[in-house]
Amino acid sequence: MKKYYFICLFVSISTLWGQEVTGSIKDRLTNASLTGVNITIQGSDYGVSSDESGNYVLDIGQFNDDQIVKFQHIGYEEFFIRVDSLSKSPHIRMMPRVLQFETIETAGDRRKPTIEKDLPQTVSIIQSEEFELRGFTDAGDLLATDQSVQIEESLSGRKTISIRAGNADDVLILYNGIRLNRAFDNVFDLSLVDMQNIEQIEIVKGGHSVLYGPDAFSGVVNIVSRNTKDKWFKFSQQLGSYKSGFWNANGQLQVGESFISLNQKQGSYRRQFDEFESEEGGLVSSLTHTSADMNQKFKRSWLYGDFDINLARDKQTYNNHRDNNTINSTNKLFGLRYTGLLGPLGEIEFAYGNHSLSEIQGLNNLSGMISRNLDHSAKKFESRKYIATDRTELMFSAQMENSVLRFWDDRAMSNISQIGLKGADLNRKQIGYAGVVKLHSKGDAEGRWLTDLDMSIRQDKVIDSKSRLIYRSEHQAGNEDKGFMNFGENDWQETIVKLSTIASRRQPNQTLGFWVTTGSNVKFPTLQQQISLTDIPGEGQTALYPEKMKSLEIGVSVINKPEAMENIDQLEFQGSFFRNDFINKMRMTYLLGMPVGYYENVGTADMSGFEGKVKIKGYNEGLTGEFGFSKYNISDLSLFPFKSASKITWNMTSKWRFVSFDFRWFMESEQVGWIRLPREGFKEIELPAFANYDMSLTLKLNAGPVKGKLSYSGRNLKKNETTLDGLLLRDTRKYITFSAEF
Repeated sequence: MKKYYFICLFVSISTLWGQEVTGSIKDRLTNASLTGVNITIQGSDYGVSSDESGNYVLDIGQFNDDQIVKFQHIGYEEFFIRVDSLSKSPHIRMMPRVLQFETIETAGDRRKPTIEKDLPQTVSIIQSEEFELRGFTDAGDLLATDQSVQIEESLSGRKTISIRAGNADDVLILYNGIRLNRAFDNVFDLSLVDMQNIEQIEIVKGGHSVLYGPDAFSGVVNIVSRNTKDKWFKFSQQLGSYKSGFWNANGQLQVGESFISLNQKQGSYRRQFDEFESEEGGLVSSLTHTSADMNQKFKRSWLYGDFDINLARDKQTYNNHRDNNTINSTNKLFGLRYTGLLGPLGEIEFAYGNHSLSEIQGLNNLSGMISRNLDHSAKKFESRKYIATDRTELMFSAQMENSVLRFWDDRAMSNISQIGLKGADLNRKQIGYAGVVKLHSKGDAEGRWLTDLDMSIRQDKVIDSKSRLIYRSEHQAGNEDKGFMNFGENDWQETIVKLSTIASRRQPNQTLGFWVTTGSNVKFPTLQQQISLTDIPGEGQTALYPEKMKSLEIGVSVINKPEAMENIDQLEFQGSFFRNDFINKMRMTYLLGMPVGYYENVGTADMSGFEGKVKIKGYNEGLTGEFGFSKYNISDLSLFPFKSASKITWNMTSKWRFVSFDFRWFMESEQVGWIRLPREGFKEIELPAFANYDMSLTLKLNAGPVKGKLSYSGRNLKKNETTLDGLLLRDTRKYITFSAEF
């Protein structure tokens, strides 16, 4: 009997010992031991840290074999491994993270920011939680909280953004890496984005990107959808200013490694002009959005990655009763994307996107009549190949795009000769190749300093052609000058080269990063910009040429976890100085009474500036404070109309168990715009500087399996009477939002 008890005791002790994993953590490049690595198991509150020798002991007895263990340390890539795999291979080697992106918490199977594969540059990452917390109406309002971003809202409610005082067509908008910008004017309406299934928004600042092709002069915004289930169903209803009412529904289903999300958003709002008291003199805007996001994870030895399918359809209507102006548009997107390992090809990425837009614009008032139809479709294919060793990373990319614009523009404007094109078919074929080489140094003997040298080269070729030309009734032969004859027939080929270096210093509770990036960029005239050449022939008018930019950016980033400050979890600072020099920069102006833009190249221009952000997280991230600032010097304001040269933001967010509160104060400098008057030239329009504040309060109302939220959101709560074209521009807006999910 004693022998039996001894055997049982031995087995029990052996089992207990088998529930603990003992291992070590080292730097992958220098083999130095890493102290203070945080080790947590996803879906639990349990966690430990490595000791001064880089060793750790982790109790895994209460967890399942398929749960994910996360290793996290400032200055290193997060490392994820299954519980059963860790018990077999407990010794971990972590890869230094030279680029100092904002820290983000992600689950083991959620995607990493694709921007980490690009050149060093200033980056902001906004989590979807910020959208729900502050009760924003759309993605545009969320992006405007960044100190480098300015929102631009048209009379029709369309929202575009500028980054670093650039124009809306200088910003590239992506959805899971699929381009959303319209080929005919290179902009996208951010109010169309449904935030119900969005995981995060990545903002790349500056024109240094080579992964996404040309056109991104001032930045890139990548909207990333979820690929793992976090709810079964959610419904929300928002009511507020201007008789607005928008409802959203989101349903999710996950079976094994397959995930699907279905989304529906619908609503409208009404606004009034100053001179009208009845709704007959106002404007009405409505939106219907339907989308589906699907993800399939593959976890085999030869096929390990994510395959995404994204579909979206937006129908937007706008009716301006004062000016008898109407817009009806239908926007469609279909995207396929795979990222991961694929057999002998190794790590690759390929994507296909089909983007189409059909828009009808109408104007019929005392100024005259305009009827425009725009039917645009674009197909894009992209592939990337990644090769990585301990000290070298290579990326090769190929992109192809084919777009068609069928254009119809009939006019009868008072006192303006109706010449030029009434209709045409415009075709664009674009192909680009890019290569990036990243050379990582081994660092110093202690593994504290690490440096990078990154080089890239890209070549793009654009071929434009036109057909089915239809002239307006008053157009006469002989009015075609050089600009008109060259319109729509282009064969451009441009090469850009960029070089950057970065250094980082890692310590147990702090990491510092410094980078310098310089190079060139190019942006080709859009199809719509070229059409304007046919509207107003004049002496000296020439064809449009590609814009070119030379840029320099110097940046610094500091992330610190202060041990002496008990209630402070993390301190972050990111700042940069940049300078952009432009050649053939495009200028857009409007003729009085004609709501159609006219484009021309301006010889040279330059812009320089500095910006920064300080963020403090405390009380287990229950309290977050953020201060941001930006200041720009612009040589020619007519090239960047209605842009503020400086902006300051201050934000405080507090989250308790059932309540969250957010307060934001901001200030923007004066803005200057330009219009062109017949025979008088340019006329300046100035909007004064302004400061205002936003506030939001969210209550959690949970009842069993149902999670509810009730939110109040106030925008521009300080009264402001600034108007533009008879419409309040910086007006107060208040919203109440209720949501329920299970």
